[in-house]
Amino acid sequence: MRFYKIIRILILVFCLAQPCRMLSQYDYVQDTVSRKNSDDKMRFTDRLFWGGNLGAWFGNPTFVDISPLVGVQITKKYSMGVGAIYNYYSYKYFNYTYKTNLWGGRIYARYFILENVFAQVGWDRINRDDFYSKSPNARIWIDNILVGGGLRYPISDNFYAIASGFWNLNQSVYSPYSNPIIQIGFVGGF
Repeated sequence: MRFYKIIRILILVFCLAQPCRMLSQYDYVQDTVSRKNSDDKMRFTDRLFWGGNLGAWFGNPTFVDISPLVGVQITKKYSMGVGAIYNYYSYKYFNYTYKTNLWGGRIYARYFILENVFAQVGWDRINRDDFYSKSPNARIWIDNILVGGGLRYPISDNFYAIASGFWNLNQSVYSPYSNPIIQIGFVGGF
């Protein structure tokens, strides 16, 4: 059921972004031509980008995700980035309510196979409740190795919607993600 909601939201985002993309096509073509004619290398600040995921659903379960990131374009096809992760989960089961906060960080590398199709590998390190511990407030660090890829959809010259899918190679009972992992987010330049 969630998969169909994600697909509907993705289609809605792409449909709403299409007019913005069409209006910016002329400027994009002009900018591309001027970049090809220029022998100047890109400044470091022009290679920086920002983005991340911001999402939530409410009900049972309730989930909030705030995951900003910043990255740098190393070459035209290769980029790397780092980010912070914060998740809030709440699940009610009869008279019992489970609530937890997860936090951590991520690092990733992305390679564009085609102009808007990429492969990505990343490492997420997340701190969460250790629900197998006898101590009531015990926490544990979980490492997640994520491998996958996705699509980048241009909304304007310097702003993109990202849809990606990953597989956690280090899946365990503590992993906050269940395979496959579907993410939708946005990326923009500074």
